Amino acid sequence: MSNKEESIVRYKNQIVQRDPVFFFLLMSLAAALTVVGIAYPPYSTILALGITAAFFLLITRPDVVFALFFAAETLFSEDILLVTEKLAITIYRVPLPYVGINIFEAILLILLLYTLIHRKGCIVGTRLDFTLGLFAVACAISYLTCLWLYGDPARIFEPRRLLHFFAAYFLTVNLIQTKESLRMFLAIFFIAVILKGLEGVFLYTSGAGLQIKWRIRAIFTGWGDSLCFVTYLLFLGTFLLDRCPIAWKRWMILGTPFVVYSFLFSYKRAYYVAMVVGVSTLFLQLHKKARLRFIALSAACMVIMMGMITVMGQWNAIGMRFHSILNPTKESSANYRLLEWKNALISIQKHPVFGIGLGGVMKMEIFLSRTNLLGVHNTYLWVAVKMGAFGLFTYLFLHFAFLRRLLRQNRRLCDPFLRSVSKAIFCSFIAFCTAQLFAPMFSQMRTSAWLGIIFGLGMLLPELDRSDGEKSEDAASSEVIQ
Repeated sequence: MSNKEESIVRYKNQIVQRDPVFFFLLMSLAAALTVVGIAYPPYSTILALGITAAFFLLITRPDVVFALFFAAETLFSEDILLVTEKLAITIYRVPLPYVGINIFEAILLILLLYTLIHRKGCIVGTRLDFTLGLFAVACAISYLTCLWLYGDPARIFEPRRLLHFFAAYFLTVNLIQTKESLRMFLAIFFIAVILKGLEGVFLYTSGAGLQIKWRIRAIFTGWGDSLCFVTYLLFLGTFLLDRCPIAWKRWMILGTPFVVYSFLFSYKRAYYVAMVVGVSTLFLQLHKKARLRFIALSAACMVIMMGMITVMGQWNAIGMRFHSILNPTKESSANYRLLEWKNALISIQKHPVFGIGLGGVMKMEIFLSRTNLLGVHNTYLWVAVKMGAFGLFTYLFLHFAFLRRLLRQNRRLCDPFLRSVSKAIFCSFIAFCTAQLFAPMFSQMRTSAWLGIIFGLGMLLPELDRSDGEKSEDAASSEVIQ
């Protein structure tokens, strides 16, 4: 038996020894579902096989389940609008029967329970735990404020979205424990983004999308979609400029035209600004030779992008998008945001300390022709309105602590792959912070999950670098002994 086969057998034996209860439950579930499958073929048989395989995967590789969960969220769009401008019912709005939560929340709950049971209460801690705990306290106080102001405990949609953030962070730092798991997680996410880009190309070329007021079409109206595209492009740019040796880098390059195309014709123009800021941040982090490669790569990308726009005949659509950013009118989104921000400032003056509470509704003191009472198109103002000065302080403190940590570890990480990932996370987070000036990031569940995962990935990199160094030292010492 080879060394590889011996390691696989040893790994399986360790799983059986550590998780006998889970394997007993798995076999019982498989037996019960098999009986059901015989009684009601063929759909119940498919369900039996699917659930059995899912539980087996959960027990053996929960990190893969978590990566597939995030990839599935990436592929789904939270609010696709067609040319008729009718909001389609998405899977986020469909709760599971007798449960009251959607499928993604159910998967998060199962993963959380599994992680807690499997680790027997031994939870992985990070240096961001204190600031995260402070922000969690602010969220709890804000929900209590909503109860006190409105007396309605059912206003939990906003707390649920924030729970996605905390759950995603917890699972990231507890399930991605090796560099191989990190590579696998990123590879699955990048594949999902490429597939999303292919979907966008198909939708746009087939005539689907939102007919916006400039008589041009846009696809993927959710904030999470453009956020995933920006993350993908910044990670790929960092890997190329750092010459990071990654097996799936070629596939990322081949999929980039689809991602760029979908990014250009998505609805959220704020991410154009965020992308520019993220790319500028990447440029500032590079050394002199890498900056020359950056200029050459940027020039090549611009030529390819202009060629794509020319071939598709979309110069007018792109030009009108940028013109709307640089020259806003009274009916533009920019003017609408200014009025909305004035309303937010009035609300903050009336409830300065703890805000109107998570779940509270901001009253519109200034008339808006198209009123949006659900959120504020500025995350910082949204936090101040909902959670007051205390909540805004904890949120900004969390950002400051994370950025400070990333800047330190960018200089200290020894592994080139982890160092490139840390740079890419830093640039992606800076782009996210920029987009927050124009977007209500906590109004969608996917952006909350993205933020939790980015925080988690950033905080586990030093531990992965340290453990990798320890393994290499142990291997060297064993060779000396032999």
